[in-house]
Amino acid sequence: MNMTASIAILDDDVALCDFIREVAEQASYSTITAHDGRELSTLLASNPMFLVLDLAMAHMDGIEVIRQLAAVKYLGRLVLVSGHSASMLQSAKLLAELQGVRVAGILTKPIRAESLLALLQVPESAPLKAKIPTTVSLDDLARGIENNELVLHYQPQVRLADGAWIGVEALVRWQHPQHGLLYPDTFIPLAENGGLALALTQKVIEIALREYASQQHGLDFNGTVSINLPPVAMTDLIFPESVMEAIAKVGCNAEKLMFEVTETSVPVDPARARDILTRLRLKGFALSIDDFGTGHSSLESLQTLPFSELKIDLGFVRVAETDKAARLIVESSIALGRQLGLTVLAEGIENEALWCWLKQAGCELAQGYFIGKPMPLEKMAMWKAEWETRRLSFT
Repeated sequence: MNMTASIAILDDDVALCDFIREVAEQASYSTITAHDGRELSTLLASNPMFLVLDLAMAHMDGIEVIRQLAAVKYLGRLVLVSGHSASMLQSAKLLAELQGVRVAGILTKPIRAESLLALLQVPESAPLKAKIPTTVSLDDLARGIENNELVLHYQPQVRLADGAWIGVEALVRWQHPQHGLLYPDTFIPLAENGGLALALTQKVIEIALREYASQQHGLDFNGTVSINLPPVAMTDLIFPESVMEAIAKVGCNAEKLMFEVTETSVPVDPARARDILTRLRLKGFALSIDDFGTGHSSLESLQTLPFSELKIDLGFVRVAETDKAARLIVESSIALGRQLGLTVLAEGIENEALWCWLKQAGCELAQGYFIGKPMPLEKMAMWKAEWETRRLSFT
């Protein structure tokens, strides 16, 4: 199924459909709308890149629609909308992802135009018809890793107090020789299921360290680089030594690397994971508990593992302006992190109002489209110059 730069809207609220359509069309998207889940096949026939879906509809609710999307292997991105609580939206989001449906984000009613636009992002490097390859094999991915086809995009992280640039998150892409630039959701599951996740992570670390050490493009960057750590890395007892060898080659300091451990990625062997994570901290690497609040063992993880940063899940941050439960979760997470002596970072900052609220709530660090999208290294100097000018208006 080829995707076009169009948006399908499925909501039985006619006025809301009209609002979403106007916002999308102002952003140069084509749109198609329906008010009944039984019209889903008609919507999908237009090959939409995004489907904006209301969970609560009269004839077919959003959960039933998600089930059908999974059945037809919908390759676009889902935006979930509801007047219900953030917990309801989070539950639907998890259900969709468990069935293989990609979720761009969640929005609570009333919807803000800027929040919607932040989710409806077509990567600048993606063509109008996104190529989601169905023929990429494990051997192809292994060859790509070996042939240095992986590239990194970096998303800036800044300090809320003054907007100072303090770090980046390194996000992997695959510059495929036939399919062009591929994004993680097209190859990370393949790596994880095929035994290549550790090799891929080691390649990401190698690239990040090399680019950090080279200080290309006049960045003069001295912050932290955050890298996602897959569960398999927490089973490899020599992983800490292999990272130390990698940083020794480029003369980098261990404290410049932050490893993000997604809370929902439960390791197979907790004792071994604790061994590896503790040794990483002893060697000077920082550890972040990512997507905090989405897993079942949040407090136990904070109590038993040596984290230095708590990263609040963007699903809560994005809806905190309009959803009381999400707002309380974010505020409680900030307070808990500070009381435990952890640096607290909120991701999913989409507008100045969220920035100001998080700053007032005591959050220390921020990441999100309001600050900057993930970008290739060569674009970061331009972003830095623009950010230095822009941040003066609200810090």
